[in-house]
Amino acid sequence: MVKQQGEFLYRHRIWIGLLALSVLIWLAVMRDFHLDDSFITYRYARNLALGQGLVYNAGDSILSTTAPLYAMLLAALSFIIRDFHLLGSLIGTLSIGLGGALIYQLVARRMPPSLALWSAVVYVLSSPLWLALGMETPLWIALVLAAVWLAQIDRWPTAGLLIGLAVLTRPDAALPGLLLGLLALAATFDRLYTRRRWWLPLIGYAALAALPVLLFALWASAAYGSPFPVTLSAKSAQAVLGITGLGYDITYWDGLRLILRSLMMQSPLYIALGLLVVFGLAGKISDALGWVVAWGAFHLVAYALLGVAPYRWYYAPLVPGAVLLAANGLQYIDTRLRERKVAVGRYVVIAIAVFPLLAQVISFTQIDAMMRAGGPLDVMLPVVDWQVYRDAGEWLAANTPADATVGVAEVGQVGFYADRYMTDYLGLLQPDVAAALKRGDLYSWLAGYAPDYLVFQRFRGAALVLYNYVIQEDPWFTANYVQAAEFDDPRYAAGPVTIFRRVTPKPDLTPHTVQAEYGALRLVGLATDADALTTSGGSVRVHLDWQVDGVLPPDLHIAVKIVDQATNPGFDGDYETANWDGFFSTWHAFIVPETLSPGSYPFLVAVGPTGGPYLEQVLTEVKIE
Repeated sequence: MVKQQGEFLYRHRIWIGLLALSVLIWLAVMRDFHLDDSFITYRYARNLALGQGLVYNAGDSILSTTAPLYAMLLAALSFIIRDFHLLGSLIGTLSIGLGGALIYQLVARRMPPSLALWSAVVYVLSSPLWLALGMETPLWIALVLAAVWLAQIDRWPTAGLLIGLAVLTRPDAALPGLLLGLLALAATFDRLYTRRRWWLPLIGYAALAALPVLLFALWASAAYGSPFPVTLSAKSAQAVLGITGLGYDITYWDGLRLILRSLMMQSPLYIALGLLVVFGLAGKISDALGWVVAWGAFHLVAYALLGVAPYRWYYAPLVPGAVLLAANGLQYIDTRLRERKVAVGRYVVIAIAVFPLLAQVISFTQIDAMMRAGGPLDVMLPVVDWQVYRDAGEWLAANTPADATVGVAEVGQVGFYADRYMTDYLGLLQPDVAAALKRGDLYSWLAGYAPDYLVFQRFRGAALVLYNYVIQEDPWFTANYVQAAEFDDPRYAAGPVTIFRRVTPKPDLTPHTVQAEYGALRLVGLATDADALTTSGGSVRVHLDWQVDGVLPPDLHIAVKIVDQATNPGFDGDYETANWDGFFSTWHAFIVPETLSPGSYPFLVAVGPTGGPYLEQVLTEVKIE
């Protein structure tokens, strides 16, 4: 038995060693790392484990996670490890180690074992993978690499099944799945009528790849009405507004440049890795190496063409191809030096190989320093926000009613620890918010949902803003909300997190039948909560339904007012109309002062190009009692 165990450990020493290296990195550096977006999936998993379904908000049949299989895996394993952050970190850590082992297997088929081991270590030390820890990213990349490895040893049906599971872990896996399908097609033609079951590569691969995806699509269509997550439209809307995970108005290509610049600032030794990648293009690229490189290239182009708001983990799929190219480049240099019989060629190759490893180790020292002491925001260093977000979430859990609604931008940790009904004004949870953002409407979510509590993060010394709108100067906001709590962490460069509590009731809306023409814009529905107004004043919310019937001006001004001789309270807003079409709704809110006498007042809506002229129409009356 001892001999068998020893033989097993020896045969799998590379796999065990790389997994051990990953665990060591996690324990030494990354154990305290929290990625806010991962807590969105953790909440899905927790709700599923509690029997509330695969949903973020209990009772909402909305699919807003792009990682349904990862959420299911977390839910299943949570009966063993109840801490979702620990569980997600372990899955990511082991996935990185497994990915390194698979890189070793792919490289070892064509290059010396020492070079294969170097490639595996470079992969495991890649910070773009570790800075996605907690997300589904390391897992789906490992599943794709496993599929490639299985395809190399002619296990096409199993490779297809792993690709299908990878797609359910992250839809991005569909692209490498299609590329691997082309290899399956080529393999099928190569063995056409010359081997038994010659059709197996293509048919076996395609059938088992499609099976889990089709099963999920059927179930999701029944459960949510669509198999597509609403986050796709949310990311598109964010890109329209210039909101990205890497800064304002950053394109996918800009993000790649920022990441490369950040790595070079962490250590100039990364230039050695970059040069190896370039030299790798000069060497022979074939089979699995060429497929993985093509995967990275197509991923880069696809994301650039989609025009979605980039986030750091969107670049992680570039890592496998870059590592394999670097290994190819190192072999190319070694071969050329041997051909020229350079006496110190071996030592030159060793020195070149060490530089990328040193650069990666230096990156981890800076990541560790950032998590301990904080510092300026950087795209390739952690955002040390987890303590303030957790504090805010735990305060909401302890100090708000169970049925309270909460509005927030960063919905991950706050939402997970608060365990309240959440709405986020980045549009990740509710499709109507994403649709409004895509139209450039930044305000409707606030008046429409009017949450019981609002969570804002402000920059130190700066005004409280909602995007570029100074929300602390908005009359409706200041009349309805007061500060309830604030949390700060000196490590967090962005500033404190502030919670506001709604101090006014939220009356029901009363619909009014209207039909009003404003050029190519037709008003087809109106509802307000103005029926609850008294002479003591109050706040008004207005819901307008619109239909576009022609070509609109590039921008419009919409005013919603109560007309009075002494005062003219109302809402005024300017909108860009580039993405206005079909039917949609807008929300408006304003304050009625206490100076109005009892009586009936005309309620009008005015629309026109920004700067005028405006077409004003009285649509109903508001009674002040």
